[in-house]
Amino acid sequence: MQHRRRMLHHIIERALKRNTFTADQHITVDVLGDSVVLRGVVSHSDLIAEAVATVEAVAPFLDVYSCLRVRCMEALA
Repeated sequence: MQHRRRMLHHIIERALKRNTFTADQHITVDVLGDSVVLRGVVSHSDLIAEAVATVEAVAPFLDVYSCLRVRCMEALA
């Protein structure tokens, strides 16, 4: 089971890094049984759906949950 979790974690992280929209976002991946939880901060709200869709594309048999937040751009100015 541990091997399966590590393998899924690796596959999902690689897919997020290969996706040009999510590659430079701060997303962490937790594989918990038959679920994946995405955590972190993204620069735009559209990237939340993009990250979830990317994970669903490479692991359609897993339930994907997002705890991603959008970075407040005003705070950076």
